[in-house]
Amino acid sequence: MVDKALDSDMTHLDTKLFKLAAMLDTTIRFHAGSIDTDEMEQNYLSVWLKKERDPLLVTILATITGARDPSAEDGTEETQADAA
Repeated sequence: MVDKALDSDMTHLDTKLFKLAAMLDTTIRFHAGSIDTDEMEQNYLSVWLKKERDPLLVTILATITGARDPSAEDGTEETQADAA
């Protein structure tokens, strides 16, 4: 008989999902770094970030605007993307 604890263990799936998320995160951060924006474009992206509901676009916009990185002054992990 197959052990039910082993049958319901989804650690292998968790590992695959975390690897995929890490790959996507790295890709987004790498390519976001190549987007150079002036102040007007940065303001436009910040406004768009506040309105956007698509999780992928929120992640991309927050990465480009710097809202995804933890705030240096208060040391919290919350970002504008999390608050949106």
